Amino acid sequence: MTANARAIEFYNLLSSFDYMASTPTLFNSGTRHSQLSSCYLTTVGDDLEGIYGAIKDNALLSKWAGGLGNDWTPVRALGSHIKGTNGQSQGVVPFLKVVNDTAVAVNQGGKRKGAVCAYLESWHLDIEEFLELRKNTGDERRRTHDMNTANWVPDLLIERMREDRDWTLFSPSDAPDLHDLYGNAFRERYEHYEALAEQGKIKLFKKIPAKQLWRKMLTVLFETGHPWITFKDPCNLRSPQQHQGVVHSSNLCTEITLNTSVDEIAVCNLGSVNLAAHIHNGELDVQRLERTVNTAVRMLDNVIDINFYAVPQARNSNLKHRPVGLGLMGFQDALYQLGLPYTSPEAVEFADVAMEQLSYFALRASAKLAGERGAYESYEGSLWHQGILPIDSLTLLKDNRREGDFSVNTSSRLDWTPVRELIAKHGMRNSNVMAIAPTATISNIVGRVSVYRAGVPEPVRQIEPVWRVHRGQPVPGARSQSRRLVGQRDG
Repeated sequence: MTANARAIEFYNLLSSFDYMASTPTLFNSGTRHSQLSSCYLTTVGDDLEGIYGAIKDNALLSKWAGGLGNDWTPVRALGSHIKGTNGQSQGVVPFLKVVNDTAVAVNQGGKRKGAVCAYLESWHLDIEEFLELRKNTGDERRRTHDMNTANWVPDLLIERMREDRDWTLFSPSDAPDLHDLYGNAFRERYEHYEALAEQGKIKLFKKIPAKQLWRKMLTVLFETGHPWITFKDPCNLRSPQQHQGVVHSSNLCTEITLNTSVDEIAVCNLGSVNLAAHIHNGELDVQRLERTVNTAVRMLDNVIDINFYAVPQARNSNLKHRPVGLGLMGFQDALYQLGLPYTSPEAVEFADVAMEQLSYFALRASAKLAGERGAYESYEGSLWHQGILPIDSLTLLKDNRREGDFSVNTSSRLDWTPVRELIAKHGMRNSNVMAIAPTATISNIVGRVSVYRAGVPEPVRQIEPVWRVHRGQPVPGARSQSRRLVGQRDG
């Protein structure tokens, strides 16, 4: 297909509102600095050069409308020894005040407020102060009212909370490798450091009931909306890029999980499918969804190559791993068109159907692009390369949890064999393909805000059970009593 034909294809998709690119892509396309990416994730080093270097990177990235996620866990805790000065560290909180004020000062080119989220693991000795950053009381010098915060929670804390056991807080200067460990490896090393603390070999630590910490996390979340609660182990155990490093945080809006290090700033490029535009005659129009996803994945992949990168670490990471995040909006509107209450079992069924279709098309589109343009640079050794798809990686999570701590529906409706074969043949063009993309701005652009007639509830239609179909044939193992929410597709 010619370049002009592709341009018309892209225009038709955007103008139909079947899909919409993310806000930075809309802001900066066609400008002298075409910074089209949505998200940047950084890890902050445990020295002044690393800390203020990360703050400088924040400013440069925010200038061009990038949303930021900072991993602050490596920075030593309050009271930790500083070898160079023989003094004591002031911990993470004073630096977060600087980050907060930087986000206010560098306001995305005057288009919207700067936006950053700081992440801290729940074993960090500063976690209790971190939880109070958004409170309206207390010392204003230790408050950050203009930035987001998020907990990075290991599964072990949840286990301790359920068992009503103690939880130990450490400084990363005393337990540096906990930052890079997850799953059973984290559990073993954490218990090792607890034993050292009991023996007096680690002086700076604090032991508290796990329930007390969990209760405080929930309390401040209800009071201030922060810190958000995100989960370290599932994000790492299911990451396709485990061979390339560790996921240390999510990003500004907690929709993506990518590897970061002092040398790599992870980047993600977002856009969202308007699900409500794909409902036709009371069904999900699968053929239209397929066309939308194929074009959208190509557009997202193009962003990586034409993008302006404010810092070199971001360019290196993005070209190496090529992650994209195809998201979704208009789910509530789609339910309204189908006459399904949001909390009904049928709504859950529809969500399952729609997301499997979206995943199927998105992964297949990336594999086809790999056949056309080549697989991403770090593909070899990834879960994709091992034949493990996202629907398979749940097993990895299950293997790292105790028996009885895993309960997830792992059934599927579609025949995934053709997708697996395509990936085995060509690889993947993108290390990550989908995301829970935030759509606060672009959903307004496409008009995806539901309007209900006051006092006149829409009747819920009866939905007849039918066979799920794939290429016109029943899918082996498909549920015979699936709901009539999706039509037959071909191709």
